[in-house]
Amino acid sequence: MPDLRPGYVCFDRDNVRTALHRGNGVEICDLLSPEDVLVMVKRAKGSDALSHLFGQAVVAVQTLLHSPEAADGFARKVAAARPGRALPEGFRPSKVVFAILLKSGTDLTADTLFPFSQVTLVQTTKMLEAWGIAVEVVGIQATVVPPSRAGIRHLAA
Repeated sequence: MPDLRPGYVCFDRDNVRTALHRGNGVEICDLLSPEDVLVMVKRAKGSDALSHLFGQAVVAVQTLLHSPEAADGFARKVAAARPGRALPEGFRPSKVVFAILLKSGTDLTADTLFPFSQVTLVQTTKMLEAWGIAVEVVGIQATVVPPSRAGIRHLAA
């Protein structure tokens, strides 16, 4: 993606396939930061989209932690996308960032996040933190870009 910030790598729809995740594979993250933080991005018109985002993070982290095949596959993808800057040996994510663009560009706050999403975010955060993984939630401001890539382009620009 041409407008990414330096050091960020886009893995949106660049899935890792394993014996368990044969078909479409598993998406580990939308973006990988220069600090090797997994960034999950979503334009959310409703709580269903955010439930998917939070579930995606849990599946991605579980997969990296418990599947050497997936961890190796992701490491190979990172090494190919970021020559000379591979993941450290035995990479374990230290942080997940949820970057969220709410419907109509509403600012993301505790009050504007859908009530069901508030509950699932708390549950997801507790689970990830139990595994030693920090969680951060950031709001994305609306920009004029194609809807399918709005969140990723804005966050990475």
